[in-house]
Amino acid sequence: MSAEPRATPVARYVAVLIGAALLSLAVVCGRELWLRNAEASDWESWVHPVVMTVGDATFQPWMLPAAVVAVLVALVLVWISVRPRTRTHRRVASSAGVWMRPVDIARMLTATARTVPGVSSAHSQVTGASATVTVATHSGRDDVAESVPASLAPLIDELGLDLTLRVNTGEVSR
Repeated sequence: MSAEPRATPVARYVAVLIGAALLSLAVVCGRELWLRNAEASDWESWVHPVVMTVGDATFQPWMLPAAVVAVLVALVLVWISVRPRTRTHRRVASSAGVWMRPVDIARMLTATARTVPGVSSAHSQVTGASATVTVATHSGRDDVAESVPASLAPLIDELGLDLTLRVNTGEVSR
């Protein structure tokens, strides 16, 4: 049995951004080490003023809201790291592990609905636990409203999909 295909985790993108920020910090630290060990450099340190400002800091009114924001950001990062990935496919009844995207199921339903006599065009959409098929029929064809669900229901059952089928019909004027 194959594992269910899922979307890329959000944590991947967050990890790339945090990694880029840490690489930038490493470059700054490398520059500071080079400045500290170079004897003929006239450049000024970037880190020393920051360390002095933080070291001499006393309580300021903005520090409490900044701490609350930092805690909220930490909670969001924890949620991003443990949230489940989004389901992108549906399992099809088969002895092999076969999965289909909802858009592929909709395309299959559209193609099948177009083969029904009297249907001039069809469009379908699969969302949640339902499949909606909209067909345009030639005027005077009243039997299409019954024949489209009759041709689509066996297909859904054969694939083992637990979908509620809704068929909307309309007439095309000639």
